Amino acid sequence: MNNDPDIQDAKLKNHSQMLTIPEAVNYHLNKNCNFRCRGCYAVFNDEPTSHGVMLPRDKMFEVVSAVAAVPLPEGKTLRKLTFAGGEPTLCPWLPELIAHAKALGLVTMLVTNGLRCTREYLARIAPALDWLTLSVDSLAQQTNIMIGRCDGRGMPLDSTTYATILADAQELGIRTKVNTVVNSVNQHEDLSQFLACSGIVRWKVLQVMAVAGQNDEHITELAVSRAEFDTFVARHSGLSANGIRIVPEPVESIRGSYAMIDRFGRFFDSRTGTHSYSDSILDVGVIPAFSQILFDREAFEKRGGSYDFVNQTTGGQIPRVDSIPA
Repeated sequence: MNNDPDIQDAKLKNHSQMLTIPEAVNYHLNKNCNFRCRGCYAVFNDEPTSHGVMLPRDKMFEVVSAVAAVPLPEGKTLRKLTFAGGEPTLCPWLPELIAHAKALGLVTMLVTNGLRCTREYLARIAPALDWLTLSVDSLAQQTNIMIGRCDGRGMPLDSTTYATILADAQELGIRTKVNTVVNSVNQHEDLSQFLACSGIVRWKVLQVMAVAGQNDEHITELAVSRAEFDTFVARHSGLSANGIRIVPEPVESIRGSYAMIDRFGRFFDSRTGTHSYSDSILDVGVIPAFSQILFDREAFEKRGGSYDFVNQTTGGQIPRVDSIPA
């Protein structure tokens, strides 16, 4: 048990307010991924492997049902459930799981590296998927290779493929968002032209973050200072004129501000610099499990974790793929 007085005070504060879970929850379905991003803090190498890479199908459905059944915070009308990983599209029953969440009244979001996002796949999940979040750290092949954002053959996706995925999703009625992790390799790049033409409504910019047991091997060489992170964000400030909401998340705003569930149905947080896990939702229930981790509602609000999940349109016209700059 961590006996740090500050951590214990934070737990007491959280527990006194914790009558429910926040209106945005991330469910990390699996640990397997078809990319090898060196800065990833969700590889879950600290977890036991005896139970496989993810829960059985029926247990995953139980986790989603349990989250959907919890009352919303006061004044909130919708809860968003984000499917993440690993790479969530490697879950064979992801389309059915998204449909299940949607049927229970949840706003659905998928965070993906895009490798499996063919138009056929997107068409399959589109009826139940509200948001597609595409992870795009760079448009430069060599940068992506250095980061590890490439497939088993060492091949990254290119700007045309990213543009096609976003255009297909928008044409299918899915709102789109991009996540970018700023690190020492991509910190000097400018994605403005691409993003301005992409039709997205939100761009989340995250500072690469050290999490012990997850990315120890490469984090020192990938780390950027807060000043370097802020410079990257400022370089892209003009995107607001394109109707894109820029959501910067330096390390200090990330830790403790997410409600995250791992592949075993446990809440986890990285407030102390490493992952701390609750008991499984399937064993003790949602609220008792959530009370075992650290969650900072104020930090959640401050970083923009609560927003209008439904009444947002795309940032602009749906792009033609040949109009997206490389």
